[in-house]
Amino acid sequence: MIDNKIMLVKIFFYLNYIVYVFKKITNHENYKSNEKVFMLFGLIIVTIILCIIEIQWNFLIKILSMILLLSLLISNIKKFKIGWTIVVVTFSISINYILLFISNIITYSINYKYSIKNDFINLLIISCIHLMLLFLLFSIKRIKKGISFLNEKKYDENIEIIILNLCMYILFSFIIFSNTSNIEISKNLFLGFIFISIIIFIIIQKSIELYYKQKLLIQDLNETKKELEDKEKEIQILEQENLNFSKKSHSLAHKQKVLEHKINKLLLKTECAEEFDLKDRVEDISKELLEGAECGYIDKTGISNIDDMLETMQEECRKNNIEFNVQIYGNIFKMVNNYIEKDDLEILLADHIKDAIIAVNHSDNINRSILVKLGKIDNCYGIYFYDSGVEFDKKVLENLGQKPITTYSNEGGTGMGFMNTFDNLRKYNASLKINHLGKPCKENFTKIIMIKFDKNANFCLTN
Repeated sequence: MIDNKIMLVKIFFYLNYIVYVFKKITNHENYKSNEKVFMLFGLIIVTIILCIIEIQWNFLIKILSMILLLSLLISNIKKFKIGWTIVVVTFSISINYILLFISNIITYSINYKYSIKNDFINLLIISCIHLMLLFLLFSIKRIKKGISFLNEKKYDENIEIIILNLCMYILFSFIIFSNTSNIEISKNLFLGFIFISIIIFIIIQKSIELYYKQKLLIQDLNETKKELEDKEKEIQILEQENLNFSKKSHSLAHKQKVLEHKINKLLLKTECAEEFDLKDRVEDISKELLEGAECGYIDKTGISNIDDMLETMQEECRKNNIEFNVQIYGNIFKMVNNYIEKDDLEILLADHIKDAIIAVNHSDNINRSILVKLGKIDNCYGIYFYDSGVEFDKKVLENLGQKPITTYSNEGGTGMGFMNTFDNLRKYNASLKINHLGKPCKENFTKIIMIKFDKNANFCLTN
């Protein structure tokens, strides 16, 4: 009975040490109150079962049963994967047997000196030394918060094979060593046991070093990735600023041209101009450049900014020998008060008329003409641009509104016209339709660009 009680106490202490090692090496030390209660009752039941197995069968079955029962207990309480739990429990048992072996040697030395015969006292000494060795082991800084290669999330199956092989050698060596009386065999097993124990600790040390190197490498990679992301964001911000600046410059260029045109008109009418003969000089230059060409009358919207822009574009068409016409439908004041702001309308007109001029200049069509329809057309306010120039380049159509692109950069094309157009389409939920009417010929226009303020935000391309 005394021997059985000692065995029960010894197994219970030992199981608690195994669970302690499991918690430490996996860094899962926080157990809820109900988990602690289940663990305690589970360890008591496992202690009784292992005690019966050791009495009825042998030490080998006891070890295998210990691995299986503890793994099932821990995996059920903490919901760990059973395969991973078995490996870590086996590793924990092996560590404890190595420390138990050292504890027995120290206890034997104490017994040799003081001749302690009481089994309970000897068990207490072994358990205390074992516990002290555990505390010393896990006070090491690098394994204080667990052993990285046994972490469930960073688990490596290659290490599993090495660990299992070494641990099984440790356990079977301990089994044979505990049950043999042959001195030669015991000596060889003892040396092998020590050798494998040293290898296990070296593997732990090297694996931890490798883990920290890998961690530093991942940290460097993450920092580099963050730097690249920051640079990309910075580049995107700069590109956006550049795009906004280009849009603003593009719009200001149109307004500057209108202002120049208006100043020239005013300059020709002023008395000051007559005094300095500026009027005659400007008229002479104009005659030489334009060979006496005159602008025809175009419809007026009644909005000075818009009318000035249309007159400026008419002048540009005259310089390029292009017929320019404007058709006004309905009240444009209502349009700029309810559907599009005056400044945005002004820039839309300038952008598309300028593009139309470039398209006509690149066409061999005898019919050199541009028509702008503005106002309430087919029961919807909008702007229609007709021209007899070349069709859109396929590359330009593919990138419309996505990035500035032009095939006529040498002639003042910037690609910003359609960027501004798509900004306005999004701003007013307007629709854009590009309709190719046919190949250039003297009887008709070749394409229409229709912008409708219908709140549908559609884009359509037809042939």
